[in-house]
Parts: sequence; structure tokens; C-alpha cells
Amino acid sequence: MPFEKELLVATQAVRKASLLTKRIQSQVIAHRSSTTITKSDSSPVTIGDFAAQTIIINAIKANFPQDNVVGEESSDGLDDAFVGEILKEIHLNDQIYKDQGYDDTEGMSFTNEQFPLQSISDVKTVLNLGNYEGGDKGRFWCLDPIDGTKGFLRGEQFAVCLALIVDGVVQVGCIGCPNLKLNDYDTNVKDLPGFESFGYLYRAVRGHGAFYSVASNPVDWIKIHVRQLPETKDMISLEGVEKSHSSHDEQSQIKSKLGVTKSLHLDSQVKYCLLAQGLADLYLRLPIKLSYEEKIWDHGAGNVIVHEAGGFHTDSLDNVPLDFGNGRTLKTKGVIASSGPKELHDLVVSISNEVINSRN
Repeated sequence: MPFEKELLVATQAVRKASLLTKRIQSQVIAHRSSTTITKSDSSPVTIGDFAAQTIIINAIKANFPQDNVVGEESSDGLDDAFVGEILKEIHLNDQIYKDQGYDDTEGMSFTNEQFPLQSISDVKTVLNLGNYEGGDKGRFWCLDPIDGTKGFLRGEQFAVCLALIVDGVVQVGCIGCPNLKLNDYDTNVKDLPGFESFGYLYRAVRGHGAFYSVASNPVDWIKIHVRQLPETKDMISLEGVEKSHSSHDEQSQIKSKLGVTKSLHLDSQVKYCLLAQGLADLYLRLPIKLSYEEKIWDHGAGNVIVHEAGGFHTDSLDNVPLDFGNGRTLKTKGVIASSGPKELHDLVVSISNEVINSRN
């Protein structure tokens, strides 16, 4: 299979970061003033975001030293005391990972010899290795260490997301869903043994299907596929919790025109995983302002997982595939993912186009 080593590294890096973020979620909530900062765009970022990004970038650089990384976070504005706490969390997670027997990594390394994460300087340097600007030539990794930070802070759904992009196309995707309980979204689904530890992992390589497994013991990977529906009224929609992230009013208009009556609201790319697994059918993310550009790390891993599960993933105006080769953002306006078939996806995009254009 192509990208075999890349898939292994992505899986193990996301797995390790999922353990860390699941473990520290409650303490971040309890001590938010000392573990959370507010970025210039008013969005929160936690000690978990920084620690997870550091772990994942270090794993990438240890195994693919020439690869660049587009990461959401940087060390800008972080004082040494805060970075010292990040380092402590990383070392504690290493010990727990080993003690729990999770460190069977099939020959891959988490240790970048150049920056072994033994000092505050190491952490800052590795965090800032996520500063690549992207592009449509060559390969790079795209990382969101905690997608859905507000959900993370509420004690709800969030995801750890990593994608490999080659010449503007996502080729490998891995998503960790540390809090996911499938039975919460479909009472007919029985959760896999061991999911309580730190949830599920979802992954895909383009052209080779999409799969999921429990994060605590990812040995038996189960293939997943989207549902195939005869008409849109049977669809279950997925939307974000935060109204500041997308135009919920317009999304409601689209659902009404489609006859969609059931919606699930949750944070992060966990939505893509539920869609790929056939537990929902439609993800709408219309921009509040047409000037807004989606970040590639918010959709990269989900893109290939949905595609390989048989779904569709396009912009919400022109029905074109998402282009991950235009820098750190998507230049298309809005995002729609669906289970299909294609004629139903085309109908959703057509109605979305009508609703967006009615703004004028």
C-alpha cells in the first residue's frame, strides 16, 4: 500500500496525542485560567493544544525529517513558565504511555534527535516547525492538535487531526476522537470494547478505503462506508455547536428546503467520522461572511476519510473539490460533505448556492 509508513506514523502520533488530550481535559477545565490563553482572533488555546502539536510534529520530524508541517499553533507570546508546563505534560504522557503498554510503535520513533524535548527551548523550536505556508507542490503535513477547543473546554467532543497533503491533494488522514461514544449518536450501534480509555481512531489512505478502531488497541481496523439514501428528507445533518463558526440560520433554510428534520450538533472533525461511518449524512458549514476562508487543518484529515468512505466533499457554491494547495486556507466559500449519492449532493449544493446568493 502506498504511504504505509506515513499512515503508521500518523496513527501512532495521533494516538499518543489523543491519550494526552483526553487525560488533561478535566484538569484544563478545572484550572482554565492557568492552562488556557486567548489568541489574537479571540479563540482559546490550551496547554493541551501546544503539547499535542509538539508530540505530533516531533514524531513527523523523527521519521520524515525533510517534511514540512502546517500547524495551527506557535510559541509566539508564550512565557517560559507556561512552556515548562507543556514540557511536564509531555514527559508525564510519555511515562503513562509506556506504563500502560501503548508504546509498541512497530519500529517508528517519537524522538527527534535534534530536538529531544528535554528543554523549554526544544518545545518552542518544535512548536514553531508548524509554520509552513503550504502550497500546491510537494508534500507537507497539516495538523490541528485539538480541533474544537471550545468543545474540549466544555468537556464535550473534540478531535486530534493530522493529514498528509501531496501536490494539493490529501493522501493520508488520521483523526483521534478521544471522547466519542458511538451509541450516543445511534442507539443501534454497539461501541467497541476499550473505547472508554480514549475513544476511537479513524484513518484513510486515498484509494484504499477508510477504517476505524479503538485508540487503546488499534489492531483490528474495521472498514466503514457512508449510508446510501434515496432522498434528502432521510438525511441526518451535522452542524457545529458554535454559531460563530458558520451561518446556522442559512443552514436551517437549506435543511428546510431539503426536508431534513434531524440534526446533530457537535464540535470538530468528529462530524466527518460520524458521516463516514454512516451515522449521519450531511455536514453543512456555510460562511457567515463570504470573505472568510476556512483553515486547511479544519478539514484536511476529514476530506480523505469521507472520500474513502464513499462520500462527497466540496465547496458550498461551485460544487468543486476542496483544494488544499492554496496555502494555509481554502479559497473556496463554505464546505459541504454528504453521503451522496452524487445527485443528492448536487442538489444540496444547488440549494446552498441559492441561499447564499439570496444575501444580496
